[in-house]
Amino acid sequence: MRKCLFPCLVTILLSASCKKPLAEQGRATATAKYIDAFTWVQNGTMPLVISVPHGGTLAPDSIADRTCPNITTAVDTYTVELVKAIDSVAKQDYQFQPFIVLTQLRRIKLDQNRDLPEATCSTPFKYMYWSNFHNAIDSSINTVLAKYPSCLYIDLHGHGHPIQRLELGYLISKAQLQNISSVTIGNTSVRALAVQNGGQTLANLITGSNSFGSIMQAKGFPTVPSAAMPFPAVADDYFDGGYNTARYTNRANVFGFQIESNYTGVRATAAQRAQFAKAFMQSVVQYCTANTNLSPSTFGE
Repeated sequence: MRKCLFPCLVTILLSASCKKPLAEQGRATATAKYIDAFTWVQNGTMPLVISVPHGGTLAPDSIADRTCPNITTAVDTYTVELVKAIDSVAKQDYQFQPFIVLTQLRRIKLDQNRDLPEATCSTPFKYMYWSNFHNAIDSSINTVLAKYPSCLYIDLHGHGHPIQRLELGYLISKAQLQNISSVTIGNTSVRALAVQNGGQTLANLITGSNSFGSIMQAKGFPTVPSAAMPFPAVADDYFDGGYNTARYTNRANVFGFQIESNYTGVRATAAQRAQFAKAFMQSVVQYCTANTNLSPSTFGE
């Protein structure tokens, strides 16, 4: 493992930022556009892909509500605004930006974190929007892997659980987290990261001092799993990752997790979102430096 160079790296990145436009600094610039009426895609300049499947608020009458059994339709309030805050901090503080795929369509119309039949309730009219969203994630990952040795993928959500903390989903159930030594790494969302860190245990990758949860916890954002909270209590609510996390971290050289962000302290206000965004980007740089074959000094080039 490499020694964490985070403080020096941030100093170099910030001192290089100047006040000139990124193009004048010789750095790549992100481009963004709607690829259909609801799907917004940003082609970033770093090996991080963030998807936001449940933050949309548009509910046009021309698109029927989903009515199939046992579906969830709750909106992850302010998660679109949260990813935009992350992007703003990345651009301003670091001069590189993540790839972003988000939908503005309300979840009652289409669920972009489910397979096609459940996402659309088998309504063919909606298939195009589902495909556009997921094809954009695939394309973003392909673009990253054409330039970098690996890709960090994060599916960004918001939870309504009573405990105000971040929940990181690695495709490991609450019960499995309590007995992490029995979990097969190949069944988790960090299998590709484990390949890069052959000497590390799964417990170290998700709850060690350099795990993403532990880094965020140290920055003032309570997180499970982390060194401080390796697993939720038996009675606690916890999301362990869904369709998107399973689909995209099943690719070679792609690792990541689902983030379920709490409302109070993270999403509730613009000031909280900005504070979280700063801690998040600092944590991404520190995490990549300490754990991966990615070098943040090359991001944005």
